[in-house]
Parts: sequence; C-alpha cells; structure tokens
Amino acid sequence: MRVLTGGVAHVAGVVEQDLFDRETGLRKQHVEGLADAVACALSCRSANTAEWQAVLPRRNVDDKSKERYLSRLLANPLIAPLAVMQGFIPELAEMARSNGKTVILPLDQSKTADGFECLMLSLRTGERALPVAWKVKETNGGMGFAVQKALLDAAFAMMPEGVAVLLLGDRFYGTAALIRWCQEHGWGYRLRLRDNLILHHEGGELTTGEAAQAGMTALHNASLSESGVTTPIGILHEKGHSEPWIIALSEPPSQGRVLDYGMRWGIEPLFSDFKSRGFGITKTQLKHPDRIERLILVLTIALYWAASTGMQPKPTRHTQKNKPVA
Repeated sequence: MRVLTGGVAHVAGVVEQDLFDRETGLRKQHVEGLADAVACALSCRSANTAEWQAVLPRRNVDDKSKERYLSRLLANPLIAPLAVMQGFIPELAEMARSNGKTVILPLDQSKTADGFECLMLSLRTGERALPVAWKVKETNGGMGFAVQKALLDAAFAMMPEGVAVLLLGDRFYGTAALIRWCQEHGWGYRLRLRDNLILHHEGGELTTGEAAQAGMTALHNASLSESGVTTPIGILHEKGHSEPWIIALSEPPSQGRVLDYGMRWGIEPLFSDFKSRGFGITKTQLKHPDRIERLILVLTIALYWAASTGMQPKPTRHTQKNKPVA
C-alpha cells in the first residue's frame, strides 16, 4: 500500500502533483512511481536504489517487493526521458531568456558507471546547469555526431519560439557537422577546435595550431577542411596557460566572444552533483543503458526540485484564481 503521509511521502505527493501539471506523456501510475523515486533520491541523496528501498513510501511491503518495484520502474519503456523533459525545458528556457538573455546550452560527455558514458546537453542556470537531454551508451570512447544530433533535435523542439540559443562544446565537439547543424537551425555556438584541424583561409591552407602559433587572433572566413563549412574563428592564448583557446564562433571574432566559451564550465558542477559530490551515480549497479537513462531522469527531477526551492511558484491548471473581495 502506498503511504500518503510522512516526510518522504509528502515530498512524493508534491512532486507527483507537479508532474501531473506538466505535459510529460506519463500515465498516472508512472507519475506516482517517478514521484516516489524522486522523493527517495532527495531523501537519501543517493542514486543507489538499495538505499531507496529503505524509505520508499510503501506500507506492509517487504524489501524484495520494493526492489522489484523500483527495477520495473527503471526498466519501463513507457517512461521516456525526452518526453518527460518536454514538460520542464520550455519553462526553464523562458526563465533563462528573461530580460532578453541568451539561453546557454553546454554539451559534454562523462562516465556514469564502469563501461558506460553519458552524453549530456544541459541548460546553464546561474553558475551551474540542469540536464536537458542525454544519451547513455556502453562505450569507453566518445559519441559521434549521430548521437549528438538526436539530442540537439530534441532540444530544438523544446525551445520556445524566438529564443536565442548559444551552444558550447569542448574540442571533441568542434566538428564541421555540428557547426553546420547550428548554422542551419539558427543557433549561436562557441565550439573549441583541436589544434590539428586543417583550415582553408584566404586562398591558403594551415592548421588551427599553426594559426595560434603565428599569433593570429581572428579568422573571419575559415573553411574546415573539405567539408565546405565556413565559420569565424577566434584565438586567445592568455599568459600562464599552456594551450590557446581556438574557438569556432557564430559571430565575427572578438576577445569577449572567445571568452564566452568559459561558460561551458557550468556543466561541471552538474556532473559533480551526479557523481562523487552528490548522488554517486558512478556506483550504480545498473547494466542497461536505458535504465541508467531513467535513473538520470529521476536525479534530474530531483535536481530541478533542489534548484527551484524558493523560486516563485508558477501558475498551474489547478491553481485557484483569486476571488474578488466582497
């Protein structure tokens, strides 16, 4: 029997009501299960489902039954993380773009468990970031553009109309394919380039590293190898740093625009929240990518609630209208 009173149960009830107010595509029983898991994650501050069992708001149910319940929840294909995030991201993007600001989307990859990597697209909020879309694969290497494109297409569909977006990515993501995608979809970008990338510029050929060594700070019309993709490039090598920043830009080069790339670090505290300084996801015993993705969904909603504590509550379809004073 589901417990409806008490600390964890109260948090689960509040999260459940919020999920009902969003367009997530979830059925009632899935909303209840997801809300319970989020409340457990917040209570335990852990991604360990064995710890969740101890606080799961169920009465007169043995540990084995709780274990099976959580296992079925994380294995349920009807709980689609991208669909659920469609109920959160438009709201976060509207908040992020208030007063004409640009929505900042850092992209990066990180280990989630032994043999598993997670490609994460996030939305910067303050000095941190919250997840937008992610993909987990059993690999020890990087995920190519095909996986990146799926996440970017999903995020593009979630963005409110007319929002200005700036995509930030490390040197692994500075590819012609990703730059072309940004140009075709009208997104700004600050993508770091490798120093061995061949460029065609002003009738000549050179590598990005050679351009940096020559003291060049701006290339206004550089073509990336034989791809036909042309982009401005800014280069900044500050004293005391061993390597320069070689950044593909969506606008004409300037030092300030190159420094925009530094906002990418907002995703690092997010990874820390998931890992050793937070939920400890790297210790999960889950061995299926789709289950790890749903585990990340639980932690993402938990992070959303942790980050939104104290914010002005948004109106919902259940919010009572103020009655006129008699």
